[in-house]
Amino acid sequence: MLKCDRQRPCGTCIKHSIECVFKPPRPPQKRHKRTQVLTDRLRHYEALLQQQGIDPGNFTNIPATSSPPRSGHTEAAAPKELQVQTPSSIDSESHGIVNKTQVIHGQGRSKFLDNLWSRVVEEFHDPEDALEDSSNDASDPELSDDDFAFVLKSQPKSNTKSRHPPPERILQLWQIFADNVDPLTKIVHVPTLRPAIQKAASNIGAVPRGFETLMFAIYGAAVMSLKDDDCKQIFSESRKTLLSRYISATKVALSRAKFMGTTSLVVLQALVLHLLSIRDIYEPRAVWSLTGVAVRIAESMGFERDGVSLGLPPFEAEMRRRLWWLLKTHDFRTAELCGLAKFRDIDAGPESTKWPSNLNDEQLYPGMLSLPPESNMLTDMCFVSTRYELAKFAAGAVAKFREQGKNSSQWDLHASGNGKNYIAEAFNEVEQIIEMKYLRYCDPSQPLHLMTMLLGRSSMNIARFLRNHPRRWASIEQTPVSERQWVWEICVKILEQHHMVQSNSLLKQFAWHAAYFLQWHALIHVLDTLRANPLKSGAEKTWKLIGNTYENNPHMVFDTKKPIHIAVGNICLKAYSAREVALQNQNTSLPPTPEFILQLRRQRQVAKEKKEARDAKSRPAEDAVTHDARASEMSLNPDTGVVDSNNTLQATYPLQSGASNPSSLAQTGGATESDIFWYGLDNSQVGNPNDVMELDLDFMLAQDYSAEDPATQAITWEQWDAWLADSNVVRPQPIRDWRTGA
Repeated sequence: MLKCDRQRPCGTCIKHSIECVFKPPRPPQKRHKRTQVLTDRLRHYEALLQQQGIDPGNFTNIPATSSPPRSGHTEAAAPKELQVQTPSSIDSESHGIVNKTQVIHGQGRSKFLDNLWSRVVEEFHDPEDALEDSSNDASDPELSDDDFAFVLKSQPKSNTKSRHPPPERILQLWQIFADNVDPLTKIVHVPTLRPAIQKAASNIGAVPRGFETLMFAIYGAAVMSLKDDDCKQIFSESRKTLLSRYISATKVALSRAKFMGTTSLVVLQALVLHLLSIRDIYEPRAVWSLTGVAVRIAESMGFERDGVSLGLPPFEAEMRRRLWWLLKTHDFRTAELCGLAKFRDIDAGPESTKWPSNLNDEQLYPGMLSLPPESNMLTDMCFVSTRYELAKFAAGAVAKFREQGKNSSQWDLHASGNGKNYIAEAFNEVEQIIEMKYLRYCDPSQPLHLMTMLLGRSSMNIARFLRNHPRRWASIEQTPVSERQWVWEICVKILEQHHMVQSNSLLKQFAWHAAYFLQWHALIHVLDTLRANPLKSGAEKTWKLIGNTYENNPHMVFDTKKPIHIAVGNICLKAYSAREVALQNQNTSLPPTPEFILQLRRQRQVAKEKKEARDAKSRPAEDAVTHDARASEMSLNPDTGVVDSNNTLQATYPLQSGASNPSSLAQTGGATESDIFWYGLDNSQVGNPNDVMELDLDFMLAQDYSAEDPATQAITWEQWDAWLADSNVVRPQPIRDWRTGA
């Protein structure tokens, strides 16, 4: 290659009589910062030493240093001329502390560093080097895959660009999200995000990976908020098809963005929206586990500390508050559905993240120097703010119990002693705050205001119910009639308010929020009361309300993989049968049987017939097993165990409490699943563990719950809790319309 003197033509080309063609040099390639860390650090140290009059080249003449003394700091033992103060050491000395907490922040990313690691990051020349990740580094396709893609069961190599809908549909989905989902979540800033979505829709090929995850999450959340009829009318596709498509695309995009190691606020927002989109589809245990991942990611970005105390700009600090507390309240609910303490790790101490401010989105903007004073009137945060007032109440109760040395993870609203007095006082206080600060200003003609009113009133009723939960009654007979009537009325109000959210035409855009918060205990108590007192005053109206609950939640009929659905259906049939008997005894004509009762009865009749056929088929085999068992009794050795006809010793395993269920014994031959693993039993002799659950549920479904059957009278609240927790193990079946079966 000939050297060019950058003249036109250059001297070299003139000398050799050749055509002069100038080729500009390639721009310098960005060297990966990870490979330069040691070199840059060495140069930095050499420069610091030279500033102190020390020549690094003379290090070979310096004798080996002796080991530092056992006590004291290393810096104190070094010669004074070798001590170089860094910003952190100066800060620590001036404040009398050793460690320092900070958040490295820049370009929409943040990384929380505490103690030792806050010292390490100072070795970077540019603090933002500590935020460096390879989320958008596509130089090596093999490195673009997410090592944790299995968490989402996604295919990270899939092309996400082709999964985006057309630009006009992107804007349509965005508007649905802004109308239906954002008012109840407020984790994105709509005025800032809207132009970004519009820009991305016009040029999908240029969308960064991180922002792409948020776009797909918005698509999925928008579809999740719609009913099937709406999806067919707007998009000419079923809700199931659209939701499956966009949830799958969101998982791929999250994997491509390496969400498990992200420091990006946008990626975390996408993950939280994804959790909301799948919470009614996936098993609550799976949702709770994935929520835990999101919480850990947020904690690694410093979300559990308030952004203002970490030196972040006011706008970002406020958005972090909104995202953190939505994530935490979601975590509380998923834990509750898994049978765990709801507020097990809530913390609202002086160093924790503050609650979001009651401000309109228009009052917030990037670059603002300070937050305006909180509004005393309703804002577009009214629903979210009301929910967080309730969370404050829970946080205060947990803190109070911790002060008393009690286990805060086990607190409940029907506590006794001083705890009960405190709960009552705190409850009255928060009720007054919600009423005076929010509810009295609500206009029921405005959908968001009406939704806020229902949230506040329903939450108060739920708290009242928990404070007087029937599980604390020694017996029905020993409970005053006035208290029983009061709890009954509260439960009916809870069901009415839940039905209103799902059926009121004004609240159609927010109906998606209600299904996840069905109050099972209130429904169970109502049905149990109707079973014991079929002709109770207001029973006819209550049965219509129960029918509405089944109509709004058809999975309660058709999802027979969940014990809670079967158990509630059984007590519902028993209560209705008791009502029919009571009306007949009064010579009162029976009203038409509701469709949901007919469907439940048909379902159980089919299960009963299948069980009878299965039992009849298995009788010959059972007779053979009985014959073999009698024969083996003849060779029983009381000293060594069971001996077969050839005097070969056979191990006998103790029957554990978990294997006491007849169905489980039928599957495992008397051995538990742990026995199978530890003792190496032949798996071919044991049925699929899922079959155990299916047989148990079939057994429950095939029970004869007539009015005279006392089987459900002995069910304890602990058993209901167990069924509710067990209902979160198996993936639900496709939801159908109980009226048509489609």
